[in-house]
Amino acid sequence: MSWFAIPIIALLALVAWVAVDVLQKKHAILHNFPIIGHFRYWLEAIGPELRQYIVTNNDEERPFSRDERRWVYASSKKENNYFGFGTDNDLETSPNYLIIRHSAFPLNDAEVGQEDYDPAHKIACAKVLGAHRGRARAFRPESVINISAMS
Repeated sequence: MSWFAIPIIALLALVAWVAVDVLQKKHAILHNFPIIGHFRYWLEAIGPELRQYIVTNNDEERPFSRDERRWVYASSKKENNYFGFGTDNDLETSPNYLIIRHSAFPLNDAEVGQEDYDPAHKIACAKVLGAHRGRARAFRPESVINISAMS
């Protein structure tokens, strides 16, 4: 075998690789950018390690987070897109996060005259709805948090 047979074999292997990438129909990136498109999938595979030490975490990317982008990619490929939009952060033990827990069977509020009635218990809403525009029926909501009957 002569010395120029090795580069010819390597060139034929590259041409075959390009042909396989161009003729496949599953990945548009490989079809449009044969050989180089494989680097995109390789970088996507090592992405979590890069984001852990070098670049950003999953919440810092804008305008969409990594989870939202993953949901869009899965939906566009007609793959399983059922995963939660929750957070990776531990909000239960983090300071400065207000946690409002849902209660299926809440306790009834004490009425005026009962022994455990506390007038400071309810959080009154500071805003009077409709007062700014001079509405005839302006009112102050009884609570800051209101739940719609339509939900």
